[in-house]
Order: sequence, then C-alpha cells, then structure tokens
Amino acid sequence: MALPGCQDKCGNMSIPYPFGTGKGCFREPFNVTCNETGAYLASTEVRLLEISLTLGEVRVQNPHIDWQCNYTNGKNSSSGLNPLTLDSFHKVSDTKNKMTSIGCATLAMVMGRTKSKKQLEYPTANTCFSFCIDASSVDDVTECSGLGCCQAPVSGNVSAFITVSLPVPDLYNTTIQSFSPCSYSFVSEKDSFKFDRSYVNSTSFASTHTDGVPLVLDWVVGNGSCSEATKMGSQYACQAMNSECIDVSNGPGYRCNCSQGYEGNPYLQGGCQDINECEPPNQSLYPCKGNCRNTEGSYTCSCPSGFRSDDPKS
Repeated sequence: MALPGCQDKCGNMSIPYPFGTGKGCFREPFNVTCNETGAYLASTEVRLLEISLTLGEVRVQNPHIDWQCNYTNGKNSSSGLNPLTLDSFHKVSDTKNKMTSIGCATLAMVMGRTKSKKQLEYPTANTCFSFCIDASSVDDVTECSGLGCCQAPVSGNVSAFITVSLPVPDLYNTTIQSFSPCSYSFVSEKDSFKFDRSYVNSTSFASTHTDGVPLVLDWVVGNGSCSEATKMGSQYACQAMNSECIDVSNGPGYRCNCSQGYEGNPYLQGGCQDINECEPPNQSLYPCKGNCRNTEGSYTCSCPSGFRSDDPKS
C-alpha cells in the first residue's frame, strides 16, 4: 500500500500512497506527519482518522467549534472566528457532512470559499435556526429537530469555511439566557453526531468535544480532468496497470481506482492485482453455486457435471 521502504502505518492507521510520511514517500501535497499523538495532514495540521483510496476520502478531526456564551451576570465570551483552510487537493464533502448548531433562539451560518470553473473565488453560505422557550421544550432525541438543535447542508467545492452562531435579539430573552447561555456551531460528519438535550442547558458539549468533531474530506490526486491527466506522461497519477481515471463531482480534479475485477493501490506500479472471486472471503461477494473458475479480471461459473442450467436440481 505504501511506497517500498516507506512507513505504511502511524499507530494503527494505514497510510497508503499517495499519502506518506518521510521524504520521498508521498506525492504532493499528501505529506503526513506522525508522532505519539497520531497522524496529521501536514498541509492543514488536522488530525487524520482514516484514509480511503477507493472512496477518495479522508476522515479528519475538525478542531474548529464556534461558540458564544452570554451570561445573565453580563459576562460574555466567544471562540472568535476560526476558519479551517484546506489545500487545493482537499474539499469538504458535501454528501457526508452537515453544519450543526446547538442553542436556543440561535441563528447559525457556515460560510465557505469555493472557485468557479474559471477559477474565480466566490463565497457560499448555508444557515439554520434553532429555537426553544425553556428546557422542557427540547425533545429527548438524538437527531436535530429544530428545537435546541438544527442542521444545514454544506455547499460543494468548498476548500475553506468558518461557522458562526448568534442569538437573535428579538427572540433571545433573559428566560432563555438563564438556562441556555451558550450556543455552538460546527461542520462535522453527519452520521457521527448524536444530539443530547443536555447540550442546550449546560457546557457538556464543549467539555465532551475538546478535541473537535469528525469531518469527511474528499480528495483528488490532481486538479485537472481525466482527459488532461492522461496526457501528462510520468506525472499521470494512475500508475498501475488495470487502473482507471475518475473525474470527481465535488470540485475539479481526478482520482484513480483499480478496474473492475482488480483490487489494491492504483497509484503504484503493479498495485492493482486480480481478485480471485472463487476463494474466501471473496467467494461470498460473487454469486456462483456451481463450478467457479477464476480468470484474469473476472471469473466463470458453470454447472457441475451431469447438470444443466435449466435443471431444477442444479
């Protein structure tokens, strides 16, 4: 999975090429730094949780949670604006993430930065509103319903973003302030977040998420299209025989996959190997109740001797 002679793991996490740690072990900008606390994407210094070659995704720990507290004694505090800026090869997944806001009478916004096809930068914004009149009005559920917690989608092709949560002056009163002084907003992997009503009227959310929240990033190995990349000679990233180029949908760029019937690492020469569909554990994934014979990139399935394909006993 890694280049020969290069470190293929950081702790328990695999680091497949084009990612790598150490000089000569990665393709720019997929440098990974590894220390006793974990693996980090060097370009943004966010902690890596998982790398997927097949999906073209990385799960990271997003440390940026926006918060604002307005206490009845007049003391106020906030996190300030904490943007997360990615390199041009990584984008926030618009299908795996959502913005979440926790609070009462709170308007939250995620503002992103993206580029048009002409490489002109422009902003994007998504908002949601959460409301509750007292602690009892917040449902005891794990999903955001708009009462004490709301969610909004994240725009595609976003390479940098900030989140902001603010109390709505005409609705945010001393009653709400007394039991829900703080609001939070963040972008995270939508399947990983579970709401708890205690988050609304205490500081338990901040205390239980000091390291941040999981976030999914889409990555590309090159910023051009497949038609452009295949003309790049040795700079073309899909190095393995039996690999193919894929144009991504979340922003410009391409990545590589092993062709159907093969598995492994398409970014390494010889990295895509034939799948033997007739042997465990692959056997359970490919339907054949007769005689299975592996072929290069595929397999054949025939009836046992003495049986026909239309025989009800076969």
